[in-house]
Amino acid sequence: MARLTERAGLVALGAFLVVDVALVGLAMSSTRQPVARGGETVGASSEGLPAGSTPTASSSSTTGSKGSSGSPAVDVVPVAVGVVGVDAKRALRFTQGSCDKGGATLELTTNGGKTWGPRSAPFDVIVRVRVRGDGSAFAVGADKGDCSPAIKQTSAVDADFGDGGSVNDAWYRDPRATDTVGLPTGKRGKPCGSADVIDLAVVDSGAQVLCGNGKLLSSKTGTSWRTVATAEGALAVAINGSGDSYLVVPKVDGCKGLAVVASGSPTKAAGCVETDLTKVDPGSVALSVTADRAWLRVGDEVHTSAADLGDWTTP
Repeated sequence: MARLTERAGLVALGAFLVVDVALVGLAMSSTRQPVARGGETVGASSEGLPAGSTPTASSSSTTGSKGSSGSPAVDVVPVAVGVVGVDAKRALRFTQGSCDKGGATLELTTNGGKTWGPRSAPFDVIVRVRVRGDGSAFAVGADKGDCSPAIKQTSAVDADFGDGGSVNDAWYRDPRATDTVGLPTGKRGKPCGSADVIDLAVVDSGAQVLCGNGKLLSSKTGTSWRTVATAEGALAVAINGSGDSYLVVPKVDGCKGLAVVASGSPTKAAGCVETDLTKVDPGSVALSVTADRAWLRVGDEVHTSAADLGDWTTP
């Protein structure tokens, strides 16, 4: 099977929620061995220490989590939805589905989120979608059964995905284990230790994972991780083209709903979406920040903002 290369088409729109690591060269391949259920796992590390040392995160906060104000907020669980900005008008959104029941869905908007049209879901379970600079895209997911991670590609966001192949040299959240991510080395890792990986964001220079205890960890290859921020109750993470990362945190100062905060200032809202937190389902929040537009998904609602993330509106 011919190699699938990731580098093609990486241009100005490389500012998406999820992009693969350029440092490892060819980022996707269908000729190497698949990620097996018993594939080698790379352990977590703390502040850049070698893998296998004391994990940075040691416990999951999947129930009873609170926002930075101390008020009860939204339970912190791994994200079960996604939104991927393409430009100011276009974006994809998906629901993940599960290994036992499937149920993944994929939708596209071409009018800034006013309406969404269904697309053919490439897998029973979708864990990652990336749109390249040339408009082509790939999805990482799995089908029911053994739920082994795989990749499918498409030449355009409004076209169906093609045949699948084994996935290697890519970042993704493993659909079979909530504490595990696929790494660009072809191995798997547990960056949060025994805690869940809540969300994953990727840029050319590496990736960041949001852990269940609010730790935001960064790595270039997945062999070691360092803590870059802590935001208790954080629900999602995204990285822009400049490498700046942003979190969605419930109920910080000045925001009674969902605040979008810079990872360097996790208690100060850059923008706020006023919403009733009691109606926000756990795992239903996702964020994407591009050079043209920022997209915040809350359940079936999608809010948008200019790149400064200040004012959020519902199309």
